Amino acid sequence: MQTNEDASILLGRSIVAGLAGQQFHGIRDVDTVCGYTINPGINDFYARYERRGIASTIVDEPANTSWRRPPVISDGTTDSAFMKSWITLHKRLNVYHYMERADRLSGIGSYGVLLIGSKTGELADPLTAVSGQTDIIFISPFSEKHSQITHYETDTKNPRFGKPLMYRITVGGDVISTRSVKTQDVHYSRVIHIAEGLLDNDVLGEPRLKKVFNRLEDLDKIVGSAAEGFWQTASPGYSIGPKKDYDLDPTAITDAKAEFQNYIHGLQRLIATEGIDIDELGGKISDPTAAFDVVMSLISGKTGIPKRVLLGSEQGELASSQDQANWLGRIQARQQQFVEPMILRAFIDRLISINALPEPSKGEYMVTWEDLFSLNELEKARAHSLNALAVKNMTEGEGNEELITKEEKRVLLGLPGVADGS
Repeated sequence: MQTNEDASILLGRSIVAGLAGQQFHGIRDVDTVCGYTINPGINDFYARYERRGIASTIVDEPANTSWRRPPVISDGTTDSAFMKSWITLHKRLNVYHYMERADRLSGIGSYGVLLIGSKTGELADPLTAVSGQTDIIFISPFSEKHSQITHYETDTKNPRFGKPLMYRITVGGDVISTRSVKTQDVHYSRVIHIAEGLLDNDVLGEPRLKKVFNRLEDLDKIVGSAAEGFWQTASPGYSIGPKKDYDLDPTAITDAKAEFQNYIHGLQRLIATEGIDIDELGGKISDPTAAFDVVMSLISGKTGIPKRVLLGSEQGELASSQDQANWLGRIQARQQQFVEPMILRAFIDRLISINALPEPSKGEYMVTWEDLFSLNELEKARAHSLNALAVKNMTEGEGNEELITKEEKRVLLGLPGVADGS
């Protein structure tokens, strides 16, 4: 259900978006001429996410990389009531798994939600207090498509002014079809609202596909036309007609067509015709590589995702070191500016506020993200292997043995130093 507030915001955005394609004082509409979807919405984004690999990568990769190395929560102790309860809850509900899914789903549309399931009250009731972490029985992520906002706070004296009060969530998603449990009204206190790229409001963020939607449609044209062109050229057309100055029997053309169909679709390898010319209609395939690369460069530039990541051929070492460094730098900033405050801390703080988690020791907790630039064991092994090759090349030849000490060799190979007693 779309509220009046939603409709007003979306109408304003659609008017502005509609102006983007206007040229020559409105005489030319580029969006219409090029066949672009004007003002794409959640269903358009969802369809591309489900059916186009590049689109799903654009949505998934920021979340996948952000949660690749989960954070560590600590209040400075290991045996406080807060830490014990958090560790138990985290393991029981697999919290980071659902947060990563909510992160991905929120990027398809303008927002997503993480539903907190509790033994206390109905979903439409405020969730004010529980008796402990065991009362939290599930958490479930939903995209904008399955979590519509039905009411906003309109009181300008309320701290939640302009924010959602009630949602209508399709709690069964596309799985449970029983109407009585499929769609439920849910109070905001049972929901963590997740929106990235917020600008003029705190509710509707920017879908990750929105700014590159035209380019994704360009990819369809480029790849689709190349595939169709190959098909048409691999299976060329033919022209059938009478030979010059030849008096044909009225049924000759029909018979020639039948012969040709048997040749194409059957096992017949001969064409028997009299007085008929059969000419192949030639065609030429244009190489789509240059056009494809231009579009992919534009998509990469807007999303910040290296092209090799977008194309699925990247495992770290395959990208340029500068691209990889820039990408991981963006992800680290995203972890600190979006993932931690808008998802992780929002969830933990909500649980603390309803007594699902005890207050942390000294009243606060810390979130530590593992350095994305640090090497895993496989990457370390590869680095040591390259170092060993370099050492070998450096020390080969008479008189080169002293260029590097034994201690330096052990360090490059990742072995304990001589001073360590090895």
